[in-house]
Amino acid sequence: MNAFPFVRSHGTGQAGSAAFRPATRWTIIGITLVVAYAAQALGDWQSDWISSLQDIELYKQVTGGALVLLLAAQWRLTAARTGGTVRRASRLLIPHQYWGATAPLWLYLHADEFGHAYIRAMSLGFLGLVLLGLLHQPVVRLNRNWLTTAWLVTHVGLAAALIVVIGYHGFNAFYYE
Repeated sequence: MNAFPFVRSHGTGQAGSAAFRPATRWTIIGITLVVAYAAQALGDWQSDWISSLQDIELYKQVTGGALVLLLAAQWRLTAARTGGTVRRASRLLIPHQYWGATAPLWLYLHADEFGHAYIRAMSLGFLGLVLLGLLHQPVVRLNRNWLTTAWLVTHVGLAAALIVVIGYHGFNAFYYE
């Protein structure tokens, strides 16, 4: 068994002839984006350029709409799995993982800070959902059905809860602005 679960050998027999699996690259990218978002938000490091864009109401509406579309597109995998089309679900898994890994970047374009009250909970829940999604490969590799099921229920449940909070946020954003 490989001592480094994220690395595989190409079978050439040469020392050091290993490469990251594609899913692992996206896991690293996703974790890096979550950590970068959290660091800049907690450190109060803001780009004047992004902040000035985020002050424009239309920009916030467009980027918020893009985040809603991203979340809706991510739900296609759940729809395919519950619809019984295994082939379609397996085709959607890789794009689901890639888009999920880049989600913190899209969140950053919309809001460069955690916000306050329910918006903070929504931001942290969103980043938590991404981190939970990034745990998919390590959980599956453990080959424990109960753990995989618990992971999936938690991942989908958090995503469903976020839909409600995001809907509330969208209502408030359009009604009160």
